Amino acid sequence: MAPPMWESEFNVARVYLLVSTEGKDLKRQETIIDDALNTGYYIAGIYRETASGARSGRPELLRMIEDLQSGNVVIAEKNEQNIKASPG
Repeated sequence: MAPPMWESEFNVARVYLLVSTEGKDLKRQETIIDDALNTGYYIAGIYRETASGARSGRPELLRMIEDLQSGNVVIAEKNEQNIKASPG
């Protein structure tokens, strides 16, 4: 499926925000959205998720992946606690 016409005219980004516990706040990460807008990106979607490392399901991440169109950029904060090594 071709992206909508308006998506081809902009630098299009989708922002994924994740905190690992209920006690943490997504607001600090929301500066990523302002930074993207200030550098010329159109934000096609913002996906906010609170998930512990013990839980493997990430419904917002899966929804973002479904929504991705060719040429979209994914913007997310690198957080070593959110990156789990695969057994191997």
